[in-house]
Amino acid sequence: MKRNLFYALAAVAWLALPWSGSAAAATIPEQAAAIAAQIKQPVIPQDVRVSVCDYGAVSADRQDDLPAFQQAVQAVHDKGGGVVEVPPGHFYLAGPLTLLSRVELHLQDGAVVEFSNRPRDYEKYIVLTRFECTECYNYSPFIYANGAEDIAITGSGKERQGIIDGHGEAWWPWVGAGLWKNCAPSQYEDSENLKDMGNSDVPVEQRVFGKGHYLRPSLIAPYASKRILIKGVRIKDSPMYNVAPALCEDVTIDHVTIQAAGPNTDGVDPDACRNVWIKDSDFTTGDDCIAIKAGRDNDGRRVGVPTENVVIERNVFHDGHGGVTVGSEMAGGVSHVYSLNNRMDSPNLRWAYRFKTNSQRGGGLTDFNAYGDTIQQVSRAVLTVDMAYDGGDVGEYTPDIHGLHMQNITANAHHKPLATVYTYERNPVYDFTWQDCTLTGVNVYDGQAIRCENTPQANITYTNVTVNGKPYVGPQ
Repeated sequence: MKRNLFYALAAVAWLALPWSGSAAAATIPEQAAAIAAQIKQPVIPQDVRVSVCDYGAVSADRQDDLPAFQQAVQAVHDKGGGVVEVPPGHFYLAGPLTLLSRVELHLQDGAVVEFSNRPRDYEKYIVLTRFECTECYNYSPFIYANGAEDIAITGSGKERQGIIDGHGEAWWPWVGAGLWKNCAPSQYEDSENLKDMGNSDVPVEQRVFGKGHYLRPSLIAPYASKRILIKGVRIKDSPMYNVAPALCEDVTIDHVTIQAAGPNTDGVDPDACRNVWIKDSDFTTGDDCIAIKAGRDNDGRRVGVPTENVVIERNVFHDGHGGVTVGSEMAGGVSHVYSLNNRMDSPNLRWAYRFKTNSQRGGGLTDFNAYGDTIQQVSRAVLTVDMAYDGGDVGEYTPDIHGLHMQNITANAHHKPLATVYTYERNPVYDFTWQDCTLTGVNVYDGQAIRCENTPQANITYTNVTVNGKPYVGPQ
């Protein structure tokens, strides 16, 4: 009840912003800048600083440094806040680390924090979290916080920046699909059971997984926390999502490199979060680079918290399924998303923009704005709206996707359609605009740069757009 009241008050505050009433007149960069300006950064004392070595951590001895790390975090927290330093060297944690309010974990250049690749080391750490956007108790994320305020994970962002290594390859076979098809054990049964629990309103306290179950944890996943900064570090090989804040407010991801090749190793997945700024970062992932989410199915509708006010700028997207993705779990709704001056370039990147859901997941996306992005290479299309995702029209909750605005986009579709749009007859995409865009390599079929199913071509407008070197205003 308190959480829902908080977000209701936050929504009122959003409506009161001085720029929101004139959003139609403001440019996309101005709107994004107004959101970024209101995102609060953590306030953490810098005069209190301790080293994990002061509490017994020893580099490269392969002994468990988790007690030393956790004691250092607790000590700094008890002093009113400060910085926990990780010096150069390899430190091994046989279990998850919990951050506390007003604590910054700072990795010096050359520092490597490695997490155990043995699932049994995490069996006694069961916490409230989300798995695929459904609330449950499960293995703790490797770096976790619950209800914390003013927390940070930082490094220099330079070539020798600190590394956080999840050694997720030990967990990836649990997915039981793709390269790991028919592996045992598999998450399939547990995943289906959790979905059923969420859809049947089983109390969250009864949704307990962990030992004897096979739902993979995320690497960094603060929960219900405020003012979070992750900056200047390299994050690699999570068991599942790499950075996955849920029900958080004021989240900044800055100059972060994310590298992972396993299943569902999304880069950054804000879920039911407000005020998120992802900038100047580099993504090579085994799934979506950024996936904006807002709860799954009935469980997401029960919680009823949207994701809103997301600014994504000056990032580089390499391998992945989607560069900037919304969904597929968006039951609480997603709005006010801005993608600016990003670069997408890889033959292993399927789509630059990917919006996916179905009529069981429901929800919707309103007010998505892309400006100044450069798409140099994708393998399927520049953009997709996919309501046929994971079963298609199989439920009672019709999604609503509208207000998609693409401006100053330069893209090479590499002989693929500019976009594909799959909706239902009752809910076409509308208010879909392209303005001042230069689009090459587009496979234009029967005059259509965008292939639509159940969305009329008339719902898409083009202003000062060139396709393959010629002005384009839509199918003639």
